[in-house]
Amino acid sequence: MLVPTLKLALWLGLAASTAQACPGIDHSAGLGKRMNRVSTQPSGPDSLVRPLTWGQVNIIQTTDIHGWYQGHLKSTQPEPNYSGDWGDFASFVAHMRRRAKKQGVDLLVVDSGDLHDGAGLSDGYPMGQGPDAHVSNQFHSLVKYDALAVGNHELYIYENALDTYQNFVPQQHGRYAASNVNISYAPHPGQANVTKPMGERFIKFKTDHGRRVTAFGVLYNFQGQDKGLTVQPPKDMVNEAWFAEAIKEEPDFFLLNGHMPVRRDDWPVVVNAIRKVHPTTPLIVTGGHTHIRDCYIYDNRAFGIEAGRYLETIGWLSFNLTSANASSPLSFSRSYIDANRRNYAIHAGLSNQKQLDTAQGISITKGMDKVAADWNLTQVYGNNTQDYYLDRVPATDNSSILHLLTNDILPTVISTSNPDRKGVSNFVLANSGSQRFDAYKGPFTKNDQYIVSPFTDHFLYLQDVPYKYASTLLGALNGDGQAQASSKRSPEAAARHDGSLGQRRAVDAKVVDETYGEWRRAQNEAARRDLEALDRRADAQDATLGYVTKDSCPGLGDDTEHVAIPYASQPDYVASPLTGNTTTVGPDDKVDVIFLDFIVSNVVRLLNNQQKDKVYNVSDATPYNSLSTQDLYPLYFESLNKTQ
Repeated sequence: MLVPTLKLALWLGLAASTAQACPGIDHSAGLGKRMNRVSTQPSGPDSLVRPLTWGQVNIIQTTDIHGWYQGHLKSTQPEPNYSGDWGDFASFVAHMRRRAKKQGVDLLVVDSGDLHDGAGLSDGYPMGQGPDAHVSNQFHSLVKYDALAVGNHELYIYENALDTYQNFVPQQHGRYAASNVNISYAPHPGQANVTKPMGERFIKFKTDHGRRVTAFGVLYNFQGQDKGLTVQPPKDMVNEAWFAEAIKEEPDFFLLNGHMPVRRDDWPVVVNAIRKVHPTTPLIVTGGHTHIRDCYIYDNRAFGIEAGRYLETIGWLSFNLTSANASSPLSFSRSYIDANRRNYAIHAGLSNQKQLDTAQGISITKGMDKVAADWNLTQVYGNNTQDYYLDRVPATDNSSILHLLTNDILPTVISTSNPDRKGVSNFVLANSGSQRFDAYKGPFTKNDQYIVSPFTDHFLYLQDVPYKYASTLLGALNGDGQAQASSKRSPEAAARHDGSLGQRRAVDAKVVDETYGEWRRAQNEAARRDLEALDRRADAQDATLGYVTKDSCPGLGDDTEHVAIPYASQPDYVASPLTGNTTTVGPDDKVDVIFLDFIVSNVVRLLNNQQKDKVYNVSDATPYNSLSTQDLYPLYFESLNKTQ
């Protein structure tokens, strides 16, 4: 279902009337006043922004946008650093392309996958207007990319993948690569399915200055895809006849774009396969998936960059192809750009932010705002009185979102939601991976709903479990390796589960969460050692919270000097306090154990390990209510709104 051209044109052609659309209260939804979009601005002097290094060839990279096309709208640090929206980015690309042309150098723009699952513009469509990213992909297509690649989040739901293949891929005019991903579909109703690559196997093109490029779009060895989709392991892909044919002719450089981390994964497999044929040809890797800022050197003429997540980071990579001989080291530079209007204007060589705006950029912003209004993404559920952090403080801290979840939300929204079990004491088990982002002070909107807790896991329960056994489950889950894997939904666990959209789109979250958490912890520790040097800077007091990246490439990577965001490790599982008649519950008294559906096998297994009085089966678990994890925050803040 391609968005009609007329409708998209209306979204993109709006004037100031957008801000007035559907004002007031949506009584049918029982929500509060709308919150107008206001882009925050990063603080601190311009001197904290480091200039980019240009080369003969320059690359702008995006990856793991996950629907954050409207940018980061909150004022709590570090959110203002990432307040640029997709219209601002489109304007930035236009200015940088003009600047490259003026300087007589090449500029390529690439994307490395995962365009949706994580924010309202991609996930918050009204009933019947899906699938995921159908509309946000149209906005993405308004920025002309030189190369794009498929991500794992494009593959969890077949309907999303088919929509991407049929509607988004053609808009990329042969520049969308899916080197190791196939899709099966019926070309016409009633016809038999055919299996084809989801994009181009490889791409060959020339830059504006005539440099020959051979590009690929490689997905890591992902095995959580929906039926009708296949992913070939990269180690098998490089043995295909088409791959040998693709690399037979030597280009000026290879562009290995794809949704795969630049380190600790299979990029060396692809690099080494090309090196057997072309030992010294420059190889440029643009990767993704783990949500970190990273740079990695494979050999002296092969290196890669990974540009973070959530439209927080724009990757910049520049290199020079001329050298004394074909085997001498390739000179290159990388930067991680904070995605905001100030930094865009500085890097584009503009004297002020007003000069950044282009007609296309303004049109995109207004179009997105109109979609947000049409979809009620700006509706306010209630007021959040403080900041709650996902991983900035321990889970026991009053500022922890897990503390809010376990002590305030689960006991009020879930524990009391089954009238048939009224008066029966219970507690709720949840995985920390069900929470995806901070919940900041101020109006909590429908857009925030998709950002903070985007998944749609449902609640099951086992009734009348002796408390002496039920009370051991939280510790058992956190100490059990198999349950810990499920807490982030490992690829193996998800492949066995035919569950909901929320379950499928978080299939590989364990690897991402652990890698991102370790990266945050490491940079925080390293940044502490650097504080003394920072304190000597005259403008150090103006540095705001942000990423302080330590990667394996020379020089400083972050385009803006920051103080590292604090980091605290989180447990895999948390539990609400016992709710109900808690004063008289003894070891042998019966309680209800409520938990998320995808961990039912772990709960049953661990409960059977703890006791022999009764053998529990998965079939003993039944739905506790009709709610999902995506309903938690709206219902909680609506209840607060009614009492205020």
